[in-house]
Amino acid sequence: MTEFIISHRIYQDKTIASLPWNILNGIRMKEISFVADAMLGKLSKWLRIIGIDTLYCREGEDDKLVELAIKGNRQILTRKTSLKNCKDIKNQLFFISENNPIKQLQEVKEHYGIRIQPHKVFTLCLICNQRLKEISAELAKGRVPDYIANTEKMFSICPSCKRVFWKGSHYENILKKIESCIISPDER
Repeated sequence: MTEFIISHRIYQDKTIASLPWNILNGIRMKEISFVADAMLGKLSKWLRIIGIDTLYCREGEDDKLVELAIKGNRQILTRKTSLKNCKDIKNQLFFISENNPIKQLQEVKEHYGIRIQPHKVFTLCLICNQRLKEISAELAKGRVPDYIANTEKMFSICPSCKRVFWKGSHYENILKKIESCIISPDER
């Protein structure tokens, strides 16, 4: 699970999250996880990039989305207006208004008070949301192109889908995008 920094205040001798969307019934919130609907695939990937546990529900059925949220105690990110009248999940629901995935990410960050933690960036598989495991260059051989195996020193593997990740030029480009578009000045 991903920990993130949020502002807190004391209420009746309990530390609680001070979020714009809810008081959370006096529960201290250290981690958050999401389930995103079929219209938010790119947002799901960006949330995973910054290390936030996010399921992506490719199925368009509202029932499946709600089931995943309730079973996993996840917040629902959606663009579906059909969920607006669902009273059972009112406190677990956030409607995304932006079209651009980076702006959607900013919208989620602002709404939930999420602060990016650099040590969490690139810790989840972008495809299946599993926590990545570090592996040696020796173990990566045969799973990555020879040039990459011979030039890179650090690799991670997804225990579920077995994809191997490394810090190539895409890594630097994404870090620059996070720095310039996503991280607020007070997070630097």
